[in-house]
Amino acid sequence: MEIQSFPRRGSCGLRKLTTNHLAAARLAEQASGLPAGVKHPNQLLAAMRRAAPYLGQTRLLPLMEALFRWTQPQDWAPGAEPIVWPGNEELALALDCSERHVSRLIAAAIEARLIVAKDGTDRKRRGCRQEGRILWAWGLNLRPMAARHADFLRAAEEGEQARRLCRDLRREAGRAQQFLGQLLELARERGLEAARLEQGMAEAQRITAATRRSENPAKLAALVEALQDLVAEARKALEAAVESADMSGSGDVGVRPIIPTKTPTEPEGSLVAAQEEAVLSPALPSRSEVEKAEAGFRLSPTELVRLAPRLEDCLGTRRPDWGDIADAAAVLARQLGIPQALYGEACRVLGRHPAAVAVAVISTKQAGHFHSAGPGGYLRGMLRRAGTGELFLDRSIHGLREAASYPRRGQLTAVNPAGRSALASKEPREMRYSAASASAVASASGNHG
Repeated sequence: MEIQSFPRRGSCGLRKLTTNHLAAARLAEQASGLPAGVKHPNQLLAAMRRAAPYLGQTRLLPLMEALFRWTQPQDWAPGAEPIVWPGNEELALALDCSERHVSRLIAAAIEARLIVAKDGTDRKRRGCRQEGRILWAWGLNLRPMAARHADFLRAAEEGEQARRLCRDLRREAGRAQQFLGQLLELARERGLEAARLEQGMAEAQRITAATRRSENPAKLAALVEALQDLVAEARKALEAAVESADMSGSGDVGVRPIIPTKTPTEPEGSLVAAQEEAVLSPALPSRSEVEKAEAGFRLSPTELVRLAPRLEDCLGTRRPDWGDIADAAAVLARQLGIPQALYGEACRVLGRHPAAVAVAVISTKQAGHFHSAGPGGYLRGMLRRAGTGELFLDRSIHGLREAASYPRRGQLTAVNPAGRSALASKEPREMRYSAASASAVASASGNHG
């Protein structure tokens, strides 16, 4: 029987070299004894254990701890070689794993430049000691650990600093989310619009969840900055809304909006019903008063809708009367951000229909026309002028008419005491609203709003 033989390659059974193997061998040649300030080889292992989480070498710690149990301090003297020669079987018993897994761990440790292999011709680990000193040995050289001691300390310091920074950034993100929750609660207590704050809160929760899954300080800083910008925007919006509600210094708390309805809330003849009727009666002019006001003001609901186009979006009919205009003005006031309590106060001071005209006039203003107080502050200013008899809604209507006819001409406003135009000066009367003449206000408000 003929037996065919194949030539054996020269590298068959030898360890496969990589560039990291060569780098580990170079580190072993550079190191001579223990580094400065290190008195025992266990200090090298402690430095590696401290830096392992930041270098991604945590899984190699059990192997390195086992190998360091076979070395002795005299092996690290200058000119000596700290070589250990436990077999894979011994290491597998010490690590409670298979021999194949030990081989993989040793290969990974060489790739990480923690050890370097010094193989004999028979590719077996063995050695001899005499009086505690190594005479000769073939196995795993631990000298690269001494060469990388400074790298371990630097990696540990940078990693711990980054970890502390990430922890502080997460705390900052948590505080920002809590503050945003407080802003949302304040908006709800004051009865302000909270839709944007609720959206911001949902976005803040998403950002905060992302910060918990990240260990990158740069990425965390970007997330926290975005969260802080979100909180700053929400705070600015809430402060503007609160300032709009409290611009005049008189709070809206306790102000009861008086918007009459067709359904009585109390039994007829009761004391409460009589009081409500007495309060609401100035805001509901009679038909004769409405016709009289129309003759002087000459403003129809259709014309008001034409002059204030935003009012048309709140109407449910194409032929509105003054009742429809008043209902639409209440909806428009909410869209403009005017608090409900403030609009109720306007109905009480001016009358329901003049208050509707005032809101319609405000809706024609551009966003840049208002100060930080917004449309609510503008309406408060109109109420203050009405209290002193300096509110002229007819001038605002004439200004809107002139703007519709001659867009380039300036507009007269209800709160502008400047001289009236030639068209306005020909009017036989002025509409003045003052708290002292509530009945006159009500009579003029029926159709001229």
